[in-house]
Amino acid sequence: MTSDSANWYVVQVLTGNEVTMCRDINRLIPTNQYEHCFVPMAEHPVKRGGQWQKVEKPLFPGYFFVISQNIEAVHQSLWSISQFKRILSADGRFVPLTDEEVERFRALTDQAFNMTLSKGFIVGDQITVTEGPLKGQEGLIKKIDRHKRMAFIELLFLGKPTRVRVPLEIVDKR
Repeated sequence: MTSDSANWYVVQVLTGNEVTMCRDINRLIPTNQYEHCFVPMAEHPVKRGGQWQKVEKPLFPGYFFVISQNIEAVHQSLWSISQFKRILSADGRFVPLTDEEVERFRALTDQAFNMTLSKGFIVGDQITVTEGPLKGQEGLIKKIDRHKRMAFIELLFLGKPTRVRVPLEIVDKR
């Protein structure tokens, strides 16, 4: 797992290159520079051939996470990888996620930092999530697309409110 003293940084890449970039980091960058590199995934239901199937897609398209105590060394090493885009920063400094952002993220994902499907129902305008990571987090839900079995939740991401597409199946509406 990860140590409490390491910071979580967000790296931006071209959408679709998240998994490849993380794999390249794991292969090319010395492990003493970082603790963990990962692409948070979400299992999205997709209808194919009349059947619903679960497909994993990046939770944050175009981004992945690096947990490190020495982000400057990671940054220098990233330049050796041609697809590298940038580590998110502000005022010329790399900005880690806050402790609150990390805890909220951990509460919504499993140990591999992936988000599973939540299920719930609607009575009138009231959404109730009965199972999954959104259970008890209904206040985060800003919009639901019942046909695509997804919800848009709002999370703080580097201090800014950000809408994130997550899996949610509404099994009943009254």
